[in-house]
Amino acid sequence: MTKRSVIVGLLGAAALATVCYFNDYVVRQGALVPHLMPVIVYGSLVLFLLFLNPLLRRLRASWVMTGKELAVVTAMILVACAIPSWGLVQCLPTSVMMPHYFQKVRPGWQQQDAVAEAPPQMLVHVTEENEDQVLSPYMTGMGEGDKHAQVADIPWFAWRQTLVFWIPLMLCCVLGVLGLAVVFHRQWVHHEQLPYPISVFAHSLLPGRGKSRGAVFGNRLFWVGFLAIFTIQMNNYLCHYWPEVFIPVRMWLDFTPLSTLTPALVRGGGMALLRPRLYFMVIGLAYFIASDVSFSMAVVPFIFCIIMGVLAGYGINLRTGDHLSVKIEAYLFTGGYLGILMMLLYTGRHYYMNVLKRSVLLPARDTVEPHVVWAMRTFLLAMVLFILQLVNLGLDWPLALLYTGLALMIFVVVSRTIAETGAFHIGSEIFPGAIIMGVFGAAALGPRTMIIMFVLSSVLLGAPGWSPMPFIAQSLKLADMSGVRISRMWMWICLVLVLTMAISVPVTIYWQYDQGVPSSGWPRMLSAFPFENVVKIKQRLTAQGRLSESREVSGLGRFAEMTPNRPCTLAFFIALTVALGIGIGRLRFSKWPFHPVVFVFLGGHQAKMMGGAFLIGWLIKTMVSKYGGGRLYQQLKPLMIGVIAGEIAARLVPMLIGAVVYAVTGHSPTAYYG
Repeated sequence: MTKRSVIVGLLGAAALATVCYFNDYVVRQGALVPHLMPVIVYGSLVLFLLFLNPLLRRLRASWVMTGKELAVVTAMILVACAIPSWGLVQCLPTSVMMPHYFQKVRPGWQQQDAVAEAPPQMLVHVTEENEDQVLSPYMTGMGEGDKHAQVADIPWFAWRQTLVFWIPLMLCCVLGVLGLAVVFHRQWVHHEQLPYPISVFAHSLLPGRGKSRGAVFGNRLFWVGFLAIFTIQMNNYLCHYWPEVFIPVRMWLDFTPLSTLTPALVRGGGMALLRPRLYFMVIGLAYFIASDVSFSMAVVPFIFCIIMGVLAGYGINLRTGDHLSVKIEAYLFTGGYLGILMMLLYTGRHYYMNVLKRSVLLPARDTVEPHVVWAMRTFLLAMVLFILQLVNLGLDWPLALLYTGLALMIFVVVSRTIAETGAFHIGSEIFPGAIIMGVFGAAALGPRTMIIMFVLSSVLLGAPGWSPMPFIAQSLKLADMSGVRISRMWMWICLVLVLTMAISVPVTIYWQYDQGVPSSGWPRMLSAFPFENVVKIKQRLTAQGRLSESREVSGLGRFAEMTPNRPCTLAFFIALTVALGIGIGRLRFSKWPFHPVVFVFLGGHQAKMMGGAFLIGWLIKTMVSKYGGGRLYQQLKPLMIGVIAGEIAARLVPMLIGAVVYAVTGHSPTAYYG
């Protein structure tokens, strides 16, 4: 690691934290971090290696960024993507401010005094006296035309109490998962040799010693794939503005006429599976992963949607309510996630136990690297502090432990998924508060306990597909492949996480006051779910005459009052059993066709979005391996790298053009999403 690479990486991380919200909600040219393979990072890397690094070589050889330096810079900026996006900061202000607005406009909330159930430090301090100064400008915006709000005009005083609570809690969370990611890194990379297709793609672009580009740029097949996909995407972009001149290339296949033959699939919400999208990045990534993974990603969504359709025919609906509701589908995901977690802990049990023993100064059989030991200690300390903060907030210690365990399960499984599949669009139906409520029952928890867990979920787990740990896992792999010492890299990642949080929190709050909170979008929707569900629960408990009783239950007494939701509990154990069965089958049989990672997707939106592309990628890899053998498979790797690079570069160009247009004219052009 050189000083230059560290400085550039920190500056890039700071810049991303500064402009993320501005790009997403002011310039509005597509999300800066739309998923776990952000275009701003990998697209910029492609364009830098295409144009800028060769130019630096011509000017002065010492100015050229080496492969190791670029790996450090890319890894640091990639980690920074986790903080200012939906994964954390963009969900914070709306979750702690919008409930005050909804309380004013929704009679049901007023009747139940929903906001009063939350501990005061969880929400912004809004009163009748300061409402016009704190809440109203947040909703309408303080900027007028080209004149933006002054930083001093923002009512920071109202945010002080809640930020003093949330920022330490979020720091404990992100630093804890950083330590955990370092512990898992060696097992996944060196012992299990997971593919990490996105990191492998990025590393293939990096230059070797004395070069300005990676060797893949000198391969003709790379340029065939790159130019073909880049041309198609740019043609469609130009069609967006000049439809009378250019002919668009359709980016999906239409098999919807077959829907009449599969009524169960349609009833189960699988119509989108019959209109697969040609997601070239996914097709390219599928070429680099195990065939059973891509086959499972393509086939299981059909199976799940058909099962849902059959059950719907008998009046059994697996998908009801919002994301914080108790519903069968969420418990299917939870059982699957737990099965995946149990399998990955089992396969690495000896290593993880040695690390744990070393970290608490107990003798262990095998030697463990010192930085891994310190990473485990960081994780343990951060989680102890996290749990103590939850207990101090009012959550009983058994529930705090259970909540933390469920949250860690989600982070680990999402990280494992990106390492094994490269499936960069990942959503989750698992919200720990809702899962715990289904296990204990509303009467055993009470409204205050539930609102605490619900609001925690909306901030920390509102979008697990943008959470820090999967970004960190990819960054560590890229650095490791490039010869960067992980013992140094993870310390700089720690600084990046703290820096980006320190920048992005006030910047996001400022732009929301300047522009007004967005009138739609996931963070705004998410902010209403906790209190909307608590209002319904209070109404139900009041009707049952158990509201006062539910407030008196505490500690271990909650276990005595447990009333688990039977259908959800049954769904959980079925999913857990099937996931474990698939995992065991994969370990025991060489030709086992399925992989338990499908329980991260099942028949969700992300599965429908990427399933068709995984199927195409699987077919290409299967045909190449069968008829061309290993030699042809290796020869075609540059083609697939070019396909990925072509699409990701083409997606960056509209964002850059939109930013330039906004800077020149002050107006955003119509966004193009491809």
